[in-house]
Parts: sequence; C-alpha cells; structure tokens
Amino acid sequence: MVGDYISTSFAGGLATTVFAVGVPSTAFDEAMYAPTSRLSVATLAAATRASSSAGAVTGEGIGETHLALKRN
Repeated sequence: MVGDYISTSFAGGLATTVFAVGVPSTAFDEAMYAPTSRLSVATLAAATRASSSAGAVTGEGIGETHLALKRN
C-alpha cells in the first residue's frame, strides 16, 4: 500500500496539480495524473476577505455528555 499524495505547484499565476491513483490488489501499480490545462489562481485582493466572528463556534455544549464532563 502506498500513501496518499497530492501536489500543487504555482508558476506564472497558474497552478498545476498532480495526484496518484493506485490499482487495488496489485503490487507497484500506481500512476500519477495531472489536468491537461493549468488552473488560474485568484489575485491576493480577490482571495482575501476581512475576518469576522459571525457564526463562530464557542465550543460550549449543552448536551448530556457535556454536562457529565463538567460534573467530573
């Protein structure tokens, strides 16, 4: 068995990805694949959003398990 592998490389404002696909129940039968065309990458301005705490999870629960843990 081989490990999972995926890679993305950036050059000239474009991204190229590579991923492995293995054939089950065979030894050493794993191929690497890549898309036929490179992918465009968003500019920093387009990819950046202001942070917000709206909808943030507090980590506080109210269920039975949470209450039992608080008691212990």
